[in-house]
Amino acid sequence: MPTVSPTYQQKGKPNPYYTMKGNIKQIVLGLVNDKEGAMIEEQVKQDLSSRMADAYERNKKLIQQKRGLPKKQMSKNEITQHARREANKKKLTDIVFKCVDDVDGDIIKKFGNGSYKFQVCKAGNGHQQLPYGIVTTKDKIQGHLGMTTRKDSTASSNVNEFLSVYFLDQPHMTPQQLESHCTTQSGSTGVLTGEGTPVTFAELAELIDKDATPDRDINIGRNNAIAIKSDIKGKAVATKYWVPRGKPTGISPKTPSDVILKFADNTFLGYSNKIASGTDATPKFNTNLNAFYKKMDDSGQLSAVQGLMDSAWATAAGTVTATNAKAALDNFNIAGEPYSESGSTRSFSNIADAFRDDGLNFYAKDFYYPFRNALITSFAKHLESSANLVYFLQTIYFYTYDDPRSSYTPCPYKLLVGNPAGSSKITNVSDNAELKGLLFNSDPSKLTSISGTYDGTSQSFKVAFKYNTKTENIPITMRTRTAGGWQGKSLYINTPGVKFL
Repeated sequence: MPTVSPTYQQKGKPNPYYTMKGNIKQIVLGLVNDKEGAMIEEQVKQDLSSRMADAYERNKKLIQQKRGLPKKQMSKNEITQHARREANKKKLTDIVFKCVDDVDGDIIKKFGNGSYKFQVCKAGNGHQQLPYGIVTTKDKIQGHLGMTTRKDSTASSNVNEFLSVYFLDQPHMTPQQLESHCTTQSGSTGVLTGEGTPVTFAELAELIDKDATPDRDINIGRNNAIAIKSDIKGKAVATKYWVPRGKPTGISPKTPSDVILKFADNTFLGYSNKIASGTDATPKFNTNLNAFYKKMDDSGQLSAVQGLMDSAWATAAGTVTATNAKAALDNFNIAGEPYSESGSTRSFSNIADAFRDDGLNFYAKDFYYPFRNALITSFAKHLESSANLVYFLQTIYFYTYDDPRSSYTPCPYKLLVGNPAGSSKITNVSDNAELKGLLFNSDPSKLTSISGTYDGTSQSFKVAFKYNTKTENIPITMRTRTAGGWQGKSLYINTPGVKFL
């Protein structure tokens, strides 16, 4: 829905004119023509009758001397028909709607229980105002006349996120008041982007215009602001940031915060916005095993894991005895293949042909499954080393929070679950010092009782251990995710999260 205001501007151009949905224009045009036609018809009838009466009086004596008293030239019915024809000649073919604070003239139609007022104008040069108006609900308003507004898939979150901090100073403003406010004000809203650029009222109006559900999202933003104000407990806010892209200088670019507050004491606090419901756990990392182990640039760890892939291939190959399949494997060097999910498509296809010649399925039970199972078995054993597990956990920290080797200004964040009709809720999710301590830990001696559990046949396993007397059990999945089947030796690795039992 568009921003509706008598003072609306788009790109600096005033445009109080709007288009309506459905057949509203046709309905109103018919009503206007009925009223205008009746007025024109009556005026023509009066003028014609007056002119005929004047002509009769002027010529009465002359006509009487020659032929007697003349008859009137037209009957009442003829006058009415003539007047109607004249009215039809002046019938409007198009109208436009001008948003106004008050209608100048008669309100000829009300649509629903709306409060948006529009003056009806004759379409054309200057849009001549007519003495009629309508009142309607917002859902009947289509958009700004002559201006195409494309809806943005991120507009809903953009609006409620931005208003979560803008409304800190305007907690009681209604959606309609906001629309009017942002089109009458100029300059900065007082909120900055993460790059430090002020967000203007004109930009705010455009954000709302792009939102398909602005009323809902404005209400969410207002309720979010109320929750944030309560959460900070009167702490003085120096700067309000809306950070859909860049983050403030010194803050990690990996922060999940959608809005950030800088306080007068130079500390920061962020909020990750969700609508209606949401969760925030250690996120999944969507990558393959080789890429995962390259993140922290430990060549020894990377080499060890690459060796596990090649060894798993050798283990699986050792189970193949069929003539053609075995010959194809014997003539193939897996170590020469790239460590990726899809870099061996052609090579694997050629080997699969040989397997089919023997009635075997290379992509499933006859090779892929044994390879995957062997790799999981050896990888689970690899993680039973406390030093190896430290590196694995630090890499999860990298994907979840920040590069543990880098230094950023602390900016803890909280989960903010918005509600359009009730109180928004705030959950503290990033101050779990113990979880961060586990993932950031560099001391292998703090990890004890490590054991990998794998059934030998599935694509998932678990690694259990103790950290500072607390037990952790991490589920891990390794599989191919390549469309069309297995195409590379580096399998996809994933965990749904790291949480203490």
